[in-house]
Amino acid sequence: MTPSPAATSPARSPTPSLRHAFGGVWRLTLPGFLGAGRLLRLVGLLAGLALLTLATTRQSNPGQFFDWTIKFYLTFLVPVLAFIAGGGAIRDDLKSETVDYVFTRPIPRPAFVVFRYVSHLAGLQANCLLALGTLLGVGLLRQVPGLFAAVPLLLLAQVLAVGVFTAFGFLCGTLTNRYLIAGMLYAGVVEVGIGAIPTQLNRLSLVHHLQVLVQPLTSAATGNSLPGLGALPTAALLLFVAATMLAVAALLFGFRELAGTRPKEN
Repeated sequence: MTPSPAATSPARSPTPSLRHAFGGVWRLTLPGFLGAGRLLRLVGLLAGLALLTLATTRQSNPGQFFDWTIKFYLTFLVPVLAFIAGGGAIRDDLKSETVDYVFTRPIPRPAFVVFRYVSHLAGLQANCLLALGTLLGVGLLRQVPGLFAAVPLLLLAQVLAVGVFTAFGFLCGTLTNRYLIAGMLYAGVVEVGIGAIPTQLNRLSLVHHLQVLVQPLTSAATGNSLPGLGALPTAALLLFVAATMLAVAALLFGFRELAGTRPKEN
């Protein structure tokens, strides 16, 4: 009696479903933004931001308000927090317990990084939306002229800043567990050093492009303008840089040697 084809054929490995995998990563990521400790830290950050903005800006002074919003919030606080959050997220995925759980599932590693980035980015964008709302609330209290007209440009710049610096955090976190040092080196050499040089070299600075994007909000008050590509080309450039860094991080993550927990000895 000859065995049936079903009995002799090797067992097939489960076919990965990227849609289900994305849903799983989404459900693993977003609850972390809703924990009590994280929500308390967010409330404290928003309260501190509101107090600092109230102390720094004066009544009906759009130049001062937008200068503070751009220089402190949009091009300093948002990039720093997005970078730290992105680097910390990918380092968490390299811990042994995460490796044991996630990478026994039929999901390609590069796809996992992209899904992790998208779901993590959604939570960060929601947090930053609350922060921008806090700033706008202070602007209303200070009766800043032209506040509502500035909202679309501020929102666009914030979305791009969170996206590109989160991707940068993912890249540095994939390269090294000392991603904070890598970020500080970048900030010191590129943002503070090269970015301050009034030549074409300052286009290496991501913050410079964010400043170019929102310069219509400050140029009317200060009379100064930055040379740049314009709003739409600048936005496209930042999206391209974010996508490139994320792609490199995903490829590097796919080739990493991942060590899970050691088996217990009998």
